[in-house]
Amino acid sequence: MCGILGILSQRPLSLGGHDLQAAVHAIRHRGPDDEGYLLFATRPGRALALSGPDTIREIALPPVAAADLAGFNCAFGHRRLSIIDLTAAGHQPMATADGRYWVTYNGEIYNYLELRRELESLGSTFLTASDTEVLLEAFRHWGAAMLPRLVGMFAFAILDVQERKVLLARDHFGIKPLYLARRPGELAFASEIKALLRLPGVGRRGNAARAYQYLRYGERDAAPQTLFDGIERLPAAHYLEVDLDSLRVEGPKRFWAIDLDERSDVGFAEATAEVRRLFDASVALHLRSDVPVGSCLSGGLDSTAIVMAATRALGKRGPMHTFSFIADDPAIAEEPYVDLVTGTVAHKVRPRATDVASDIDALMRAQELPFESLSIYAQFRVFQLAHEAGIKVMLDGQGADEIFGGYYTFVGARITGLLAGLRLATAWRVIGATPSNVRVFRARMLATAAGRLLPRSLQGAVAGVFGEPAFPAWLDAGWFRSHGVQPRLRDHGRGRDALREELKLAVEHLTLPALLRYEDGNSMHFSIESRVPYCTPELARFALSLPDEYLVANDGETKSVFRAAIADLVPEPILRREKVGFAVPERAWLRGLGDWVSRAPFDALPFLEQGAVRREIGAALGSEGRWPPHVWRLVNMAFWSRASEVDWV
Repeated sequence: MCGILGILSQRPLSLGGHDLQAAVHAIRHRGPDDEGYLLFATRPGRALALSGPDTIREIALPPVAAADLAGFNCAFGHRRLSIIDLTAAGHQPMATADGRYWVTYNGEIYNYLELRRELESLGSTFLTASDTEVLLEAFRHWGAAMLPRLVGMFAFAILDVQERKVLLARDHFGIKPLYLARRPGELAFASEIKALLRLPGVGRRGNAARAYQYLRYGERDAAPQTLFDGIERLPAAHYLEVDLDSLRVEGPKRFWAIDLDERSDVGFAEATAEVRRLFDASVALHLRSDVPVGSCLSGGLDSTAIVMAATRALGKRGPMHTFSFIADDPAIAEEPYVDLVTGTVAHKVRPRATDVASDIDALMRAQELPFESLSIYAQFRVFQLAHEAGIKVMLDGQGADEIFGGYYTFVGARITGLLAGLRLATAWRVIGATPSNVRVFRARMLATAAGRLLPRSLQGAVAGVFGEPAFPAWLDAGWFRSHGVQPRLRDHGRGRDALREELKLAVEHLTLPALLRYEDGNSMHFSIESRVPYCTPELARFALSLPDEYLVANDGETKSVFRAAIADLVPEPILRREKVGFAVPERAWLRGLGDWVSRAPFDALPFLEQGAVRREIGAALGSEGRWPPHVWRLVNMAFWSRASEVDWV
């Protein structure tokens, strides 16, 4: 797990060695164990490896700070977090033995041992025990066709010295980030935006469309654009190729997608057995590491299943260390469920409102962009606790809800499919079985399910009737329209296949991309590699090929096939409990941050109706019940804009 940065240019690089080093130093937290650089000149094809202050002592290379970059038009910078092959042999950027290919790579290829054996049968020899060398050799043999073969999380750049081309790629689910900044005659990339902002010519102008999307609907659209105009993401499961002579970019090209036309015609018992086989295999792969592996444990189904499966896989190599957030509000505290998981070394953190006030600036630096709620702070503290315990690799349960149908919005999508198929009795049965903690939303769920059957042209008007106007009073509709922003409802599943369409959207756009971004920001801030065993192509492919009733059952049970698959792993109270999400005492925390909230620089945001915003904040601080999610988004946007010096033209 690492941090990477690169600059690809048609002309000689315009920054100095100190500037390149400073940009890479901005992501030092992603890889404090080692540091490396590569400069390349397309003419005459010269490659030069360099060092930095943190480069492993036994690697003797010239220092980048003293280098003259003017003779080069390509640069890679790398920060290493050593997880597999901890020796200096894993240093990056790494080259093939013949010097043709160089890589700077962030991530882990979990099936690297299997790929290595296959490559050895094709004649490859290996000098290291690292997955990085396997990645390079796989590219040497198969080129971009290797990408669907990889099981892991990755964002990397591979330079072909002979062809004078660079390939940039990002993993199937977008677990690892890769940001791009395009300027005339130049393309830069990095693991984090803060590194790109250190480069000459990268601007800080805000993106109006993304601001609207975040403020109005939250982070529910994994579009390539970010809140910074001119900085975008390489989409998950995509790669692009850059010709260094012309800087012509081919792509992004998709190398993998969930195919909703694929159907598994299997019985429930057979599906249960296959889900369990795939889950156990994934957890075992994710335990491959040369450093200790711990796990997040929330008290919910998904993290508990991972901990129990990992404990079995580790056997005498255990026990597993677990890390849990415990809310100081008994109504939402998960401690009774966390304590049901035995045979581990348990670590718990209990942050209070005063802690949030102390850590809020660090949390915002870790996240880089505005985020959805203060539940992200609870996760931040869990990774801090793991760091303090000396753990460098953590497992977590992101992705299970998206591939197995765990959110209650998927119950609505299931109802849509039943209504579209005129299976009214079953639809009514599912509605009647709605879990007790969401029955208050039953009428809204039914209305939303029926709304999915309406023509798109009518859906906006219907949403307004149900209290979801495109422009609430606290947004300046005129400002957004003057900046070309056209409101639209989020995409959703439709018709008889509404549930599986909604699951695919959740994986690719609606929830998982944001959750993975938060996880990467929090974990890497504390130099921890976070692994997500549910996010593997084979498991997702199989889950989304199953009949609807295997996911959201006719009795309303969510994740039905997964619950059956892990029934012998998970304590019964956890297996059958209703979903509560990752709940935090957000209202109490924000009341503790009252002075901070009141200082939010809303007046620097020209797209807000200032009076209405102040009324929203006052009402939220003074009322009871659930904290309105848009209020946190307003506060977060204001502080982020000031800290990031965003220019809202």
